[in-house]
Amino acid sequence: MHHAGVRRSGHLSVRQLVDNIGPALLRLVQEGTGGGGPLTDIAIHAPGAPTQLGPGCVVLGVGVTTEAELRELTAAMRQAGAEVLAVKTPVPPSADDNPAIIEVNRDASWMHVATTVREQLLEYARTRVRSAGSGAELFALANAVCEAVGAPVTIEDRFSALVAWSEGQERTDSERIETILGRAVHQRTLAEQRERQEFERLHASSEPVYMEATGADQLARVAIAVRAGSDVLGYIWAAVTGPLDEAATARLRELAPVVALQLVGLRTETSYARRQRGELAAAVLGGAADPVEASRLQLGSGPVCVLAAAPRLAGSGSTGSDALDAAGLRRFADTLEYFLAAVHPRSAVVAGTGAVYVLAAWPPNHTTALESALALARDFLARTPLAGDYVVAVGGPAESMGRIADVRAQADAALRALRHPAVRGPAVRTVEDMALAVLLLHLADATEALGLPDAGGALYRLRQEEGQDGPLAETLAAYLAAAGATDTAAEALHIHPNTMRYRLRRIRTVSGLDFADADAMLLAHLQLRVRELRTGASQGPG
Repeated sequence: MHHAGVRRSGHLSVRQLVDNIGPALLRLVQEGTGGGGPLTDIAIHAPGAPTQLGPGCVVLGVGVTTEAELRELTAAMRQAGAEVLAVKTPVPPSADDNPAIIEVNRDASWMHVATTVREQLLEYARTRVRSAGSGAELFALANAVCEAVGAPVTIEDRFSALVAWSEGQERTDSERIETILGRAVHQRTLAEQRERQEFERLHASSEPVYMEATGADQLARVAIAVRAGSDVLGYIWAAVTGPLDEAATARLRELAPVVALQLVGLRTETSYARRQRGELAAAVLGGAADPVEASRLQLGSGPVCVLAAAPRLAGSGSTGSDALDAAGLRRFADTLEYFLAAVHPRSAVVAGTGAVYVLAAWPPNHTTALESALALARDFLARTPLAGDYVVAVGGPAESMGRIADVRAQADAALRALRHPAVRGPAVRTVEDMALAVLLLHLADATEALGLPDAGGALYRLRQEEGQDGPLAETLAAYLAAAGATDTAAEALHIHPNTMRYRLRRIRTVSGLDFADADAMLLAHLQLRVRELRTGASQGPG
């Protein structure tokens, strides 16, 4: 296998991509001043047509011939974080943060360029996975299955993260290429598979299952669930032009248990290098690693965000770190590592006892690190089946290694609030997003530690009159939640505004609450919100 494009630094550089393909087709005319991140995808840009740009893209500037068009494209690339542009008539822009520019042979077809670059990315992705020392046998098995069934094959884990693929992928379709370059099945594809109940069919059968093609440009699939006993470890997928014959079906059935043995080994593997990296990342998270040691993580000197992930709590009222399914958390961490290796190598994963953490670093002077970290977390959850119960708190960025422990503490507090049953909303949020819930949880801790009652003053008198959850207490809660907007509160309670006003007058009479006293109103509101957290009510902070 050709290894010329593999750098010691851990990713394929634009210069090595150009060198591998050769000067007859490509020539590097500008190195670029970006972060030099890994190349993972191709984006074809044609003026007037929508283009999906992003970090790691090699942007093919089809039809870009003027300086104005080039400036417009490079501006869009800067905004999206894309750093490599291929054009046939390069006009280097004058901006300080220029992209790397590749000059394409004028006589070459753009289709040939796109195919050649894509083959290089696939070749490097295969080499990279094998060089990690975890799963080389699976690639050999994928090739054996490919030979047995006469079709290109992928092997995926139970989260639909890609762990190996066979040769011959040039005979497959765009959906398969997207899976290989992204190292995970895209959420769009997964949603379609679930809608077609493909996973249910696989789980219900020990035999290979034939799936019809879903579009004119797509191939059909034959798949089989890979099991250890009754536990589904993953799947073998073959891209086919029609149903397999009896002999090929039998061979696929025979090879599934062999793949299962390798998936068990891959899932439980803890190599020395991986363990050492995890321990070092944990030390950095805890603030116990010196700068020299921390530099071994190769996160660079730019801003670092901390991502903390865990399943939502199922119980009502429990806010501590409950006993988690350790195996499930480990599988989540493993899948996350696969994903980050493909799309954001400047990172490190730590599987803790109650959460999975990510140190996600960006180049110096990267001004949108937090937004990028949020997008990274959302993309991962969107790509990962069976992770629907997980939530992710994102903290930072920390501008130095010394600040990472502080950011981790903030992310832990936000994750605790985000997991609370009373909190609803998006699964991925920042520390700032969760500030109110964090403060209310700390207030609940303090009142409990001091033995303070749930209600005092006006709220206590109100509950003496009608009990814990009477209509007047409910009305006061709705009124405070609506920031004093009577009509809005009435609508939330599905009552007439006149009924709302009558109840407010009763609240004043029964409790003595002065609606013009900001402190008294704040105390009542805080007591109500803290009680919502303690009872795990359906409407909580957040």
